[in-house]
Amino acid sequence: METIKEGFAAFSGNSEKVMTILDEMVKAATPSRAFGEPVTAGDFTVIPAAEVTVSLGAGFGVGSGPAQPSNHEQSGEQCSGSGGGGGGMSGARPVASIEIGPHGVAVKPIVDFTKLGLALVTALGSMLLLLGRMARMNRK
Repeated sequence: METIKEGFAAFSGNSEKVMTILDEMVKAATPSRAFGEPVTAGDFTVIPAAEVTVSLGAGFGVGSGPAQPSNHEQSGEQCSGSGGGGGGMSGARPVASIEIGPHGVAVKPIVDFTKLGLALVTALGSMLLLLGRMARMNRK
């Protein structure tokens, strides 16, 4: 039980720094970040729209056990260990442009052909693997 308390004490010493980092990452996912500054040219105004994402993960562990005896003596000593870690990312990608003009409002999607291509290659690869396995099973 003492080891757990020590582990949490070590973690709490860094908690202010961790909370500051988390706060900055979450600020990146506000609705104001999803829409860019409007650009006006003549009768037309274009507003860029983006998908904003934030992903976070963290973990912490504490443990204890008997010390490894040295070559010369047996030790009844207890050893403890603790550790923690975390990570995260935030990102944004354009998804559409909102065009406002004399004839009304139009939302034009921005298609990511790289993403579509990767999805197509992955789907085709999965289907080919599955068909290959099915063909091998039919031969047996």
